[in-house]
Amino acid sequence: MRIYITNIVISFLFFGSLNSHAQIRTTVLDNENTKCIYNVINGRISGNYISYYNNGVKKSEGVLVNGYRTGKWIVWDSTGRKRVERFYKNPFEFKRVFPSIPNEGPIPLLAENAYQLTYNADGVVEYAKIKAENAVWRHKFWRYLAPVNNEILFKDNRILKIIFDLIKSNKITAYNIVDDRFTMPLTNDSIIHVISDKNIELAGLKLKEEGIFDMNRLVFEYRILGFCPVVKINGLQQDLFWVYYPGIRKYLGKEIVIGKKLLNIKTLDDLFIFRDFSSSINKTTIDNPYDKYFKDYPGIKTSDIKKMSEMTELKIIEDENNIWIKLTK
Repeated sequence: MRIYITNIVISFLFFGSLNSHAQIRTTVLDNENTKCIYNVINGRISGNYISYYNNGVKKSEGVLVNGYRTGKWIVWDSTGRKRVERFYKNPFEFKRVFPSIPNEGPIPLLAENAYQLTYNADGVVEYAKIKAENAVWRHKFWRYLAPVNNEILFKDNRILKIIFDLIKSNKITAYNIVDDRFTMPLTNDSIIHVISDKNIELAGLKLKEEGIFDMNRLVFEYRILGFCPVVKINGLQQDLFWVYYPGIRKYLGKEIVIGKKLLNIKTLDDLFIFRDFSSSINKTTIDNPYDKYFKDYPGIKTSDIKKMSEMTELKIIEDENNIWIKLTK
């Protein structure tokens, strides 16, 4: 059974109710000389977003929810000419507003995509199929989720208990902590003493994911690859193991979330798919030929890591803007 979601437009009243808690920030991306003005709400880049070229011309304007585009978005070139206008029904579907779709001839780029957001028989959002040749922008990201602003996941060790129960019942596999490619499975016997410890406390959650711009649908999206619980045992903090996210989705789709109606989030899988979590990027494949974490960059200060994370978030948004402009030349 498939359930089709025809309209998941985020209410703009949502932002009005949170504006008093928003931190409005202005950042210049050094490598592009692009100025970005944006909001951070509860650790998430959400709300009004505007970027400018270094000549002062507006480059893009729209609204973000948890880093994803929603509602009306416009992108201009450096001369001020409008190149693209879209209206997003949800992060994965949009209506093309400009340039208009001609009535005759072949359908050009930036037409409306055929994908429709669907919940499958497991009760989770069904991914669109992406061919490798259509992934024109593709990078991996390693993130860290802390308890702050992530109460649903961390309260009473919720996500940790779910993972432990699934491992104990042999429904999912744990992978070696050095193996975020999920090729070195652990036996339950080797970790049963850890997952049976009642004094264990979830201190953080590492997350590995991939960001992809799909030329077939002309949409950018994240796909989570895996989790690594970070725990405290007798006061000592340690990473446990990796869990493959696609293998756990159908179970998270049965875990109900309360109080997220405005974001259409009903389950823990929805929470991850629509990215209603606060996180910081600590490693990326963008401009990182030596495969280093931010903390290992030469001369990096601890105080700079948070800034690097946020700059990376903005670069992802602006890279998509640049793709839109290239496609309409």
